[in-house]
Amino acid sequence: MIANEMKQAWAQQIAAIAKRAGAFIAGSKIGSVTEKGGSANVVTDIDVKCQQLIVEECLNLLPQSCVLAEEGTHRQIGDGFTWVIDPIDGTTNYLYDYRHSCISIALYHQKKGVVGVVYDPYLDECFVGVEGMGSTCNGTALCVTDNELENALIMTGTSPYDKTLADKTFGIMKELFLKGRDIRRSGSAALDLCYLASGRIDAFYEHTLQPWDYAAGAIIVRGAHGTVEGMTEHALDELKPTGILASNGRCHAALRSVVASFL
Repeated sequence: MIANEMKQAWAQQIAAIAKRAGAFIAGSKIGSVTEKGGSANVVTDIDVKCQQLIVEECLNLLPQSCVLAEEGTHRQIGDGFTWVIDPIDGTTNYLYDYRHSCISIALYHQKKGVVGVVYDPYLDECFVGVEGMGSTCNGTALCVTDNELENALIMTGTSPYDKTLADKTFGIMKELFLKGRDIRRSGSAALDLCYLASGRIDAFYEHTLQPWDYAAGAIIVRGAHGTVEGMTEHALDELKPTGILASNGRCHAALRSVVASFL
């Protein structure tokens, strides 16, 4: 078992890394853009440079750890410590200067989340979740809402890398729009999960996400007393690509019922 003091120390150090990375992306100008299998999935030279910065600092913090990151060849999951890194979650937003992107860094130990940090450099908001110690934003404790589905504001992702899921995705979206308060789509799953933890929304779902999209956010949601599950199985298969259902807990059964009717 890892002592709370150690986890808290790591959380502070990871937050500092995320803030340095955030300052880097916010102050950089994109030099090149390439596609990864289609126009919806892009990577900029800033993604690559930012990941190099984060990986180097994380490995300095825990030299024997493995790294599972979005760009390049860092795709290892260890039995000990594993970093799960998205250097820019919301790259398409970043490409368009939409200013809703973030740094996402999670630390896992024996495939269980220990620390999750998501930093939005545009709003200077640093979300931190520590296993067994709760979640915060800029030091203020977070807690999910208590709304039922009929009063829920629901965030969704559209799985743009797999448009064969469009009918299911938008069918679910329509049904939740009719049953809930309203729908939002932001382009950053990591920030969506943080907004759930903050009580800014009530639920989130997306059909396909990579571990670096959701790992840190899932830790933060759980630390704020929310619920995170796999879309097709109640147990979330940590550190693997999957669909996600996340909520304040109160509206979770109703959310799952709507989603399940389209699967």
